[in-house]
Amino acid sequence: MNIIIIEDELPAREKIARLAREYDASVRIVGEAGSVREAVRLLPAVQADIILMDIQLSDGAAFEIFEQCRVDAPVIFTTAYDEYLTYAFSHNGIDYLLKPIQREKLYQAFAKYARLKEHFAQETPQAPSDARPNIQSNVQSVQNLLQQLGFVGAVPAAAHYKERIVLQKGREYVSMNVSDIAYFFTEHRIVSVFTHVGERYFTDKHLSDVEAELDPTIFFRLNRNYVAHIRAIQKFRPEAKGKIVIDLAPKPDEVVIVSQERAAAFRSWMER
Repeated sequence: MNIIIIEDELPAREKIARLAREYDASVRIVGEAGSVREAVRLLPAVQADIILMDIQLSDGAAFEIFEQCRVDAPVIFTTAYDEYLTYAFSHNGIDYLLKPIQREKLYQAFAKYARLKEHFAQETPQAPSDARPNIQSNVQSVQNLLQQLGFVGAVPAAAHYKERIVLQKGREYVSMNVSDIAYFFTEHRIVSVFTHVGERYFTDKHLSDVEAELDPTIFFRLNRNYVAHIRAIQKFRPEAKGKIVIDLAPKPDEVVIVSQERAAAFRSWMER
């Protein structure tokens, strides 16, 4: 079994690799990455049977990887939080492990993968030897099979996103409708929240955590520092090297740029 580990903490990577090899001596760790950027470079170049992926990486949420490159292998997600469950099972996820990773839970996830693999080997016509598996084309089959194998309820039917969020201003806290928020901005690990009328608040959550709680049809991660509401985007224009410059309202103190890697996803999102 060839495994890719995407995890930004070296001790956690080493632990997963050790447990995987103890589970099966034939396991090969064919690639490792500690960030979204590294994973986007690694995944198209290395073929794996399964990916173990931490959700919170050093430069953003792991779900950004799926927007920037094709992911063909099934994924076992790992995280210290449980609010990403719906996201995980809509992004190739076959299991979701809470940290610290327990040996028994990891081995159960590997066993689940083996049963899924056996199922598709029986049901799928023989493909050319050089063809890469596309687990995304079998998402519904995977969900049905998880229920047949006794993992009923593992795949939520629909996502539930925050409608209100608690924000801080000075020594006071307010509960605000997310529809009143123009964008979230992070700098020096402090996340500021700007409303459509120009008011500024703060949240003690990380930007990636905030992003995971918001409806992705309404909010978009523009870059490492900004998550914006669709109404806050006044206009945009192409920039050199395939980048996009965004005009936000209220106007921030800096130029907001969408990278070339995220430009196509942004344009698609704007046309929904």
